[in-house]
Amino acid sequence: MGPDVYGAFDATVAEARAAERGGRWNEARGHYQRLLDGIFVDAKGKSAVLRWMGRTHLEEGRPEEALPIFERALDAAENVGDVGGEAHALNCIAVAEQCVGNLDRSEDLYARARIRAVRAGDDLLVAMIDQNLGTVANIRGSLDLALDSYESSLRRYRALGLTGYEAHVLNNMGMLYTDLGDFDNAEQTYQQAYDACHNGGDVSYARRIEVNQAELWIAKRELDRARARCEQLLAEIGEDSSAPWRGEVFKHFGVVCRESQELERADAYFSRAARVAAETSDLLLAAETAREQAELYWAQSRNADTLQALNRAHAWFTRLRAERDLAAIQRRNSRLEERFLDVVRKWGESIESKDCYTQGHCVRVADLACILAERMGFDERTMFWFRIGALLHDVGKLIVPQEVLNKPGKLDDYEWRIMRLHPEAGVELLADIEFPWDVRPMVRSHHEKWDGTGYPDGLAGDAIPLSARILTIADVYDALTTTRSYRAGFSHEKTVRIMTEDAAAGHFDPAIFPLFLEWAASQQPASE
Repeated sequence: MGPDVYGAFDATVAEARAAERGGRWNEARGHYQRLLDGIFVDAKGKSAVLRWMGRTHLEEGRPEEALPIFERALDAAENVGDVGGEAHALNCIAVAEQCVGNLDRSEDLYARARIRAVRAGDDLLVAMIDQNLGTVANIRGSLDLALDSYESSLRRYRALGLTGYEAHVLNNMGMLYTDLGDFDNAEQTYQQAYDACHNGGDVSYARRIEVNQAELWIAKRELDRARARCEQLLAEIGEDSSAPWRGEVFKHFGVVCRESQELERADAYFSRAARVAAETSDLLLAAETAREQAELYWAQSRNADTLQALNRAHAWFTRLRAERDLAAIQRRNSRLEERFLDVVRKWGESIESKDCYTQGHCVRVADLACILAERMGFDERTMFWFRIGALLHDVGKLIVPQEVLNKPGKLDDYEWRIMRLHPEAGVELLADIEFPWDVRPMVRSHHEKWDGTGYPDGLAGDAIPLSARILTIADVYDALTTTRSYRAGFSHEKTVRIMTEDAAAGHFDPAIFPLFLEWAASQQPASE
């Protein structure tokens, strides 16, 4: 290219960069497209321009749209044997894959990019890739590996004298220290990052650090500081801003409002964070927001909404678990599962509060059903969701009038019809909750009998879901041994005799009932 062409190229790039600084992404892409369409770039330069164009989509929070552009950049670099260009393109693809939660692919791409960056002698890119590898390790919970990667990156940036880049890795280290609960180091590291931003003239990145400081102050329970920071950031971005960190601010402000008992306001901010996560395909933001929403709904006793939010969080965190030993994600999932159990137990208590004779029924049934399920060979993950279904099996009784549940005598035909509706009502109550493992068959079919004489569908034999066949035995045992409004509870020994007669009459799965008898024989019989 001649001098005039170089001048035109530089001028167009300058216009594009100015548009980017102003958040005018379409305008910036227009400038880059003119470079691609004109005579301004050779084959090697095409890869760089494509990377710049793809980056505008990333900055706008649209990684899916960035990916095919980065792939074109990689092809362009490979076509001319530009190893450095390949390294940059692979790094960009890895960043986009990381944004959509594909951590395995992202880590592989970073490793490939690093090899090429070392071959090309691009120390700056090696430092950037080490920083990105630290981010992936941090998401996965490999905190020691993350810290090693960040420190390697920081050493390289400092050796190159790149203060602005130093701020980026220090920011990531601040987030890591926050995750570790090392708040003093987090506070100091964020301040170093903030100072480096201003020394390097990168005021826009300083906003990201301020967002993360708000999260640190929430973790330290300094809610007034966090609130002031969130209000300041929201005032700066405005209602229609495309600032890439706005979703995090909405989430943090939602937490501040929830912890300050401003529950309706918290709900509004969490909803805004969830919308940003959906618009930008930010899987981690979506998962964390859903988790925080679940805590809000729990505080409001909104049981169905709590379970729905927990399910969303569980699904998204599971997608982020690219390996079995992802400690941070596993810890988050474990906390979610504990909350699942809290919610269903609370719901069970609300059911039983209507029936003064059945306190503890759901928990006792779940305990026995899980013993039988374990003997049937259910794995650990299935056992967790089986227990959830067992705890919720009577949720439909919420529609049954209290006077029917507590009637001391025999139910009349009308009352019995109402009582028989509770399995179907339970399924309807859970209809909008997408469980990772379907608990609805347990709720609907726990009163079905092997011989087809049960309700609500009159299913028989293997047509009854296996989970419901197991649950039925536990449910009947607890019903017989519990004192009810119309009779005293039977002893363990008499209950086993009654159930054995029922099994002979065809009420229970003949393959499961012997497992119940084995358990029953291991129990100390109570005297009648």
